[in-house]
Amino acid sequence: MKKLLAVVVLSLALTGCEVVIDFGEPDMGKTPAVRYEYPTVNLPISLRQSNWLGSKNEGSCVHATMTSLLRWQGRYNTADYWRKNYGNGESPEDLAAKFDRERMRYAYVTDGDVSFLEWACSTRRGCGVTVMGGRHMVALVHFDEEWAGILDNNDVNKITWVPRDTFVSEWQNSNGWAVTPVYNPAPPLP
Repeated sequence: MKKLLAVVVLSLALTGCEVVIDFGEPDMGKTPAVRYEYPTVNLPISLRQSNWLGSKNEGSCVHATMTSLLRWQGRYNTADYWRKNYGNGESPEDLAAKFDRERMRYAYVTDGDVSFLEWACSTRRGCGVTVMGGRHMVALVHFDEEWAGILDNNDVNKITWVPRDTFVSEWQNSNGWAVTPVYNPAPPLP
């Protein structure tokens, strides 16, 4: 009996089958909307790096932000190395020199060019941005036409949502420095 069933199934497979299943017309009113990951850089809490005091007893917000972004971009060993070896306050020039010394790929602006923020978030990399008159760096993890999503390394448990124009004004008045490692971010959620 098993052999007969196998022959019938094999015969159907080899000869083809013209069975057409009609699911009817799609109901456009019930079609789910396309959902985008929100925030764009959806870094799990376990990978977010809190700020720490460096050897000079200064906050390490730039390095904490870079550590989080490196983890998001799949560079876990580099992030651990960075966390272990760098700390304290940082300037754009000094950070670039450290990145160059470590042969890291990165991109940055110091002129408040909003297109950099759009690029960094649209490529799902995110970026570190200066706030508070340039005294602090946070991670920009979302940037769209209405909102900026901020991950502050002083409180990594939440994303702070700020109207886009308010955020851009604050950032540009805080030296307009934005920086990101340039590696491959995690793929979006299905």
